[in-house]
Amino acid sequence: MIYHDSTDFEIRKIQKWLREIMRDTILRIAKVVLPARVKYWEDMKGLHGTGVTVKRLRKNVLGYCTFNNHIALQPFLVIFKQEWTDGVILHEMAHYKYKHHRKSFWNFLSTLIGEDSKMVKAKDDIAMSPYYNYYLYLTKNK
Repeated sequence: MIYHDSTDFEIRKIQKWLREIMRDTILRIAKVVLPARVKYWEDMKGLHGTGVTVKRLRKNVLGYCTFNNHIALQPFLVIFKQEWTDGVILHEMAHYKYKHHRKSFWNFLSTLIGEDSKMVKAKDDIAMSPYYNYYLYLTKNK
């Protein structure tokens, strides 16, 4: 990004413009990266769904899987560490087999990720929390 030395980034209009540019760039990148990452994991795990959509989802929703095994992912996953993004993808892929969050789901997810899924989720929730403010900043409309 090129800007003049006198650009005042404290001006709200400039902040809004910059947020929109970052949001659009993240969406463009995510529409390429996230479906490719889902395909990678589907091939690695031998599980296949019906497709992937990358779109802005409700606040605090990183992804979901429909009953016909179509995954929707939040574009902002690409700003997180790849292991966190992969965790969300594998979580949604576990819904290919189990459409709930009961014990059988968590056991299956544990086999997909290779460690205790509930412990990984708790650890990742804590580790991701500092990045939450970035997510909020990029998704606010004003």
